[in-house]
Amino acid sequence: MEEFKLVPEESIFFNLTPEEISLYFFLLGLAVSETLTIDELNVLANGLFEWAQVMFVIASQRTLLSDAIQAQKEAAKTKEDKTSVEDFASEIKQLREQCKHLQEQIDQLNKQILKL
Repeated sequence: MEEFKLVPEESIFFNLTPEEISLYFFLLGLAVSETLTIDELNVLANGLFEWAQVMFVIASQRTLLSDAIQAQKEAAKTKEDKTSVEDFASEIKQLREQCKHLQEQIDQLNKQILKL
């Protein structure tokens, strides 16, 4: 699956506040509607509405896919972390057994030294 960028590097929308962008679209709507008939306004408004609906569907699907990819990465990381912990526990157990064996050897050597 392709990962979609949630934040672009550059965008004209980063330079505008929510109020400014609202005002921009408001003025654009007024300017365009000045020269159009009622029927033309209806066609344009319906076309823009359809355009917006398509963009909403695309944006929501991209979000869904990005969230799924992120969840897969987190699950893989969790599994990797769990495996690492299990590996460390196994190594610790082996080291404890080696220490126990070495201590037994030390004890045997001490007994031999004491006999001399």
